[in-house]
Amino acid sequence: MRTNKIGKDLLKYLALGGILTVAMLSPIGGPKVVKDLLKHLKYKIKQLRSNAYYLRKRGLIEFTKENDDEITVRITSNGKKYLKTFDIDSITLNKPISWDKKWRLVVFDIPEKHKKAREALRRKLKDLNLVRLQDSVWVTPYPCDDEIRFLREIFNIPFNVDVFITDDLRHHEIKLKKYFELI
Repeated sequence: MRTNKIGKDLLKYLALGGILTVAMLSPIGGPKVVKDLLKHLKYKIKQLRSNAYYLRKRGLIEFTKENDDEITVRITSNGKKYLKTFDIDSITLNKPISWDKKWRLVVFDIPEKHKKAREALRRKLKDLNLVRLQDSVWVTPYPCDDEIRFLREIFNIPFNVDVFITDDLRHHEIKLKKYFELI
């Protein structure tokens, strides 16, 4: 499921605690909060309205009737999960000025029923420039605990991925040091 920039901005606004009223969805405009949002995001009401209905159809937001004149728009738990995926493309590993001479092994055992998550994790590990030692064993010389924790959450595989730290990779070490330009 892909959402355009307007939909993403709308979700981000709602995730920050913003509440929109039916005025945004009505053809004639509305209260000051909607006008301020439009000014800040530089979108037209028609664009926000169509994106809001798209997000609702996908189960990312919900409309709740408050009284005869107002409908509140809120982000759902699925919307919050989806919102987290926006940051996945910007994840990088920070390369410290000096290497601590430790290797981080990312090891996972993800069941076949979660094959899509397993393949997505492999692609992301490759994007992060980790080196594959085996199908489910990847290595980097850089700290990666926070990034791996985030990926476990995004891919909903919290108990199947571990990071181990070692200072000895035996016969792999020379090849890895060359690859990561550590020698």
